[in-house]
Amino acid sequence: MALVALLLGGACRSEGLTLLSEGDLPQDVYGSPRPTPVETPEELPEEGTVYLVRDERLQPAVRSLQPPADSLPEALILALLPPPASRRVTTAIPADTRLNEVRVEGQVATVDLSSEFEGAGPRPLQALRIAQVVYTLTREGTDITAVRLAIDGIPQQLTVPDRPVTRTDYAEFAPPGEARA
Repeated sequence: MALVALLLGGACRSEGLTLLSEGDLPQDVYGSPRPTPVETPEELPEEGTVYLVRDERLQPAVRSLQPPADSLPEALILALLPPPASRRVTTAIPADTRLNEVRVEGQVATVDLSSEFEGAGPRPLQALRIAQVVYTLTREGTDITAVRLAIDGIPQQLTVPDRPVTRTDYAEFAPPGEARA
């Protein structure tokens, strides 16, 4: 036991040990000694407009926006996914579809949904699903003008040549009273 104490005591000598203050640390190696300010998330409104379906056309509907969304676009898609409780409006999006992620770069949102979004259905029904997402995200106040879609992380080509889609691409589903292109 005395040998262990002697070895430990010898290892703990302070010879050659130099203590540096935070200001003496090289910033390019260790970074700033001060904490980086944390960005506060944007304040989300309590309600938002999503686009549901009525008579094979889009219909704006106000829904509650629930946390834990990190952004308005994410909150809007989360509000769009639960099936509507009304019999007057419905959705073309399968009930078990989940949101993986919404990324916004400039004015283009990339929406990554679960594979259930691709569920079986005729081509017009599949286009109506995408139109619901596009119209919901490109509404006033989001600064988003176009949308890309990914399924479980795999980008989907919605147009040829591949480009983000806009409301103009789905104008045939425009709500009553909105101009069709």
